[in-house]
This record gives sequence, C-alpha cells and structure tokens, in this order.
Amino acid sequence: MFVIAARTACAADPPLTTIKLRSGEAQLFIDDYLISQQKDLKRTLHQPKKDNGGNEPVIALEDEFGEHKATLEANGTIVYDPRLKKWVMIALSFCSSWPGPSADRIRLYRFTSPDAINWIKGDDGKPQRIEIDLYDPVSKTSATNVDLWSFTYDEKDPQYPYKGWLHFANWEGNREGQYYMYSADGIKWNRGPHVMVSGSRTIEQDGRRLNGSGDVTTFYHDKRENRFLACIRFASVENVENENRLRSRGFLFVDRLDQPVNLNRLQRLDLVPTANERNGDMPWDEYYSSTAWRYESMWLGGLRVWHGGGDYPYSANGCAFMKLVCSRDGLHWHKVPFANDDGIPEVWVPNGKEGGNDARNDGGYMTEFSNPPIRIGDELIYYYGSSSWGKNHPRHYRVSGGGIFRARLRPDGFVSVNGGTLTTRPLSFDGREMYINGVGPIEVEVLNVAGNQALGKATVQGDSLKHKVAFEGGKSLRDIAPDGTMRLRFTVPHGGRLYSFTIDPPMQVSSVGQ
Repeated sequence: MFVIAARTACAADPPLTTIKLRSGEAQLFIDDYLISQQKDLKRTLHQPKKDNGGNEPVIALEDEFGEHKATLEANGTIVYDPRLKKWVMIALSFCSSWPGPSADRIRLYRFTSPDAINWIKGDDGKPQRIEIDLYDPVSKTSATNVDLWSFTYDEKDPQYPYKGWLHFANWEGNREGQYYMYSADGIKWNRGPHVMVSGSRTIEQDGRRLNGSGDVTTFYHDKRENRFLACIRFASVENVENENRLRSRGFLFVDRLDQPVNLNRLQRLDLVPTANERNGDMPWDEYYSSTAWRYESMWLGGLRVWHGGGDYPYSANGCAFMKLVCSRDGLHWHKVPFANDDGIPEVWVPNGKEGGNDARNDGGYMTEFSNPPIRIGDELIYYYGSSSWGKNHPRHYRVSGGGIFRARLRPDGFVSVNGGTLTTRPLSFDGREMYINGVGPIEVEVLNVAGNQALGKATVQGDSLKHKVAFEGGKSLRDIAPDGTMRLRFTVPHGGRLYSFTIDPPMQVSSVGQ
C-alpha cells in the first residue's frame, strides 16, 4: 500500500498544479517536493570522502605566526579568475595566542591554483597576506580586526570584478558590521558602504529574542537570476537553557551588494536550534554559520554546528561539524534528516579525532567556504577548513592546527534512494530523453498524469552518472509521453541507488551552482 509522502525534509507542499521540469537540470530526492506517494522508501545522506581521511590538510600555515600555534579557516571564498586563468582562494587565519594586536591575530591570506586541485601560497609559493585598512579618517576610529567574509568574481565589471562583504569587528559608534568591499585584482581591496549594522534587528520568534546581524554573515551570488542571497547570523539576546546562545540563520535576497540591506524585511528565521534534544539537535548545538548555493533544481548548503558541551562520536565538545541543509526557493530552509553512511542522522561532515595526527587533522572547529563544491570531471570537489583542536582549551593551542581540507562527492550524490518505491507528482517536460544517475537495479515506470495507467517501463543496471533510459522497443520518454506530461514511479531493489534523473543531457559546468 502506498502512503502519502511525509513532509520530513526541505519542501513545503508544492501547488497541486503540474511541476514544470527544467531541461538539462537534475531532479534530486533530497526532499519530498517531487514525491506524491511512497512505500518502504529508504534514503541515505552521503558524506563527502575526505582526502587522506581528513588526517592531512591540503593547505596549512607554516611559520606565518612564528612559534605561536594557529589555524587556517575556510572563512572566505574560492573563485575562478579568467584573467589570471587561475582559481583564487582567500582564507582567514586565526592565532588565539597571538600576543600582539587583534588586527594581526586574524589575517586574510591568498592562494592560487591552475586546476582547483594543486594550490600554492600567493602566486609564487610565498605567503601573501591581504591587507585591510581598519581606520576611518572621518570618525578617526578603527575596527579592531576583520572577521568572516565572502566575495564573488563579476565578469561583467572589468574595472572591479572582485566584490564582497567583510565584517569589521568591535568598531565604536555603530560602525561594526558588514561592509561592501571591491577590488581590481583580489589583492588590494577598497572599503565601500556599510551594508549591515551589527545588532540592528531583533526578532521575537517562538518565545525567543534573536538579534542580528552578526559576524558570521555571508552571501551567495545567484548568477542565474543576477541577485545575491544573504545568509545572516542572528543569536539570542542572552543565553538560554544549557548556556546556549541560539546562534541562528536568516535569509534574504538582495539586488546589490553595495547598498544597505533592510533587515526589517526578515520576519522569521528558518534555522534556529532548539537548545534541547529535539528535532535532530542536542542541547548544546548552535547553528554558527551556513552556506547556500544553487544546485541543479534545488538550493543546498552546509550548516556549521558548534557545540560548547557534549562529546559526540563524530565531534568532541567545543568543536564544530557540518550538517546539510536544503531549500526550494533559497529562503525557506530545513536540515536533511536522513541517516548517513555510518547510520547517524543529519551528520554530513563529521570531525576526526580532536588533536589527531599531531594536531594536523580535522578534529576541531570546522569552517566552510561560501562557494559551492567545484565540479571537476566526474567529481564534486568540496573544500572545508578545520582546526585540529576545538574551542574548549587554553589559549596557547585553542582552535589551532589543521588547515584547509579536501573531500569528494559523486555529482548529485548528496542523498540516494536505497530502497522502496516512490511515485512523483504530475510533471511536465520539454525534452526527449531521460537519464538516471544511479546504481542499478533501478526500475522506472512512466504513468499518465492521473497515475492510473502505465505508459512505459524500463530497468537500468550498473553504475553510471547518466544512464540513458530506453523504454520498450527502444522508445524515448517523448515517444511514450508525447504531450510532455506524466508521473514517474521509481522502484529501487536491494543494491540499487537512485541519485537523480534528468530530462535531456546534463549541462556540463565547471562549478556547481554557476
């Protein structure tokens, strides 16, 4: 017996009208948006496979801070610069025990690569620090330091293609917050307008008082719609139960980076921890930051979960790990609830052992670049940062070690259907051929829109990113559904994995979400 799909994942119920599929765009089952009915359905959240098991960073600090222990965080962005014909990474470094001014304790460093795999410091292998002016000549005041930031490369602006938001911290006179930054070369940056004032908006929600914006605020450049998605950090005005600050996330689309953001547009925060053992959270979990990027037919992102208490099998107390979040419109987000490959619900990128491999591994405070994973060949390349030690330690080694790590994932491989049967809602399409990303056996049946008549069946075997589905007699999808409307029914027997389906060939792109 089929059951109506439970709304346990990302999507609210779509309208009853037929869902229009975009040609060449993969349709994933990370949420229930496409699903009308299901029977014995099993889905698995797949973890990116870490290079070297997460025991060795691909980029690390050496003697940039002398004898003081430090780390390199993925609090930045990776872009492709077509003029240099190189990939450019700017990451944030942090030295908790630095005896000098805060401006030197938190630094920005630039790295480059010809292929997004082999990286060097700067352009010549030497550390290249990005200097930021903290002084305002009008008020004659200075911020103490910069913090997390994000940027994009705008090919339409030949004069200043690098554009971003950078947080200036501890700046008196309501000057703290996110500032618009722009650069001709990504090396020398200019400060523009103050676009978000820290702490300028308070939202009362479900008995909580949450204030923002805060330091961990970033954006994603949605090039398809030529707009920007602001990912805004809020937190409780005061600690709640379990000493939880309720660090939370809100989302707004903005048309320009160089204009003030009206935070009053934000009426509700979608990602707020419970501060209890509920809804996949533990009492100490806080949503410290999140990324968001368009991926095929969806929006996906990482959710950094920091926990000041609680030793988990996948993350020591004081450390941070990643969950996966999803959305259909970029504004309304939910955690992906399925158990991962190790049987643990929601955990997408776990920590290694804290302090492992002589403090070189990813056992501590995990961070994430604002850009999506990079598509290289038949892999998604996912870069993340992590110290080896977390926050609950003395200053001389607190949040130190580790660096920038690399992991890999199958394209569309975030979640698979591992068993059972699902039937989609009514769908319409413009293409001709149907392709499946998966591991057979996978059975697919095309139904009429009412769902009461079979139009064609097929079974795919083996492992492929793009199985071409041939129905009886070698017919295409268009042959058996000539009016371009249908429902699909997928059955995944034991051993099969269904990741996605696409109408017409997948688009070949260099970076997911571009």
